[in-house]
Amino acid sequence: MPLSALARGFARLASGGRDAQFGENFAALADAMTAHPELVSGTGRNDADFMRCGRGDRVTKVGADGVQVVASRSRSRGQALALKVSDGGKLALYAATVAALDQLGWVDQEQRDALRPWRRETIVSVKGAPVGARRAALRLA
Repeated sequence: MPLSALARGFARLASGGRDAQFGENFAALADAMTAHPELVSGTGRNDADFMRCGRGDRVTKVGADGVQVVASRSRSRGQALALKVSDGGKLALYAATVAALDQLGWVDQEQRDALRPWRRETIVSVKGAPVGARRAALRLA
């Protein structure tokens, strides 16, 4: 599936309005996802943290092979973002997703701080010593 189609589908899910094909089902699903994000991803996973810190505004899901889609439920946005990291690396995907949300203006300082662990900016050795740094180089057009 093209990323653009995935983003359009999630934007439709997050719209909150009555859908011509699915009626109220999208709104009910988005409400359930934001009310119980741990049921979308499990505990300790980024989908749940991204939705929780979004304060009900975001629906998101990580897919296979380095894909993540995030949609804003805000009426002023009605947008979605789909990302793919070509080598399937989850660490890069999570960092890129946080960087994209920040560039889109979808996070405030409190949310930025809450999402900092998903950036994994410091690379540590198996002994826990810092050995390098990671920065998202993503720039949205």
